[in-house]
Amino acid sequence: GNIMMALQCMLVQYEGKKVYLFPAWPKSWDVDFRIHAPYKTVIEGKLRGGKVESIKVTPPERAGDVEVMEPK
Repeated sequence: GNIMMALQCMLVQYEGKKVYLFPAWPKSWDVDFRIHAPYKTVIEGKLRGGKVESIKVTPPERAGDVEVMEPK
């Protein structure tokens, strides 16, 4: 459980209504994810070779609150 929580914190962090993706994610790690965020938000995405291939936010009106950060 602790490792899963640590990975989730590396992948996504929240502050108020803002959602930050990849705040501590290593650039060399590829990932596919589907994660539930606050305010009934679901975020799905794919990162390959340090580049974001796709991000889908449900409901779409929450997309403005999602900030994609550059993986380190």
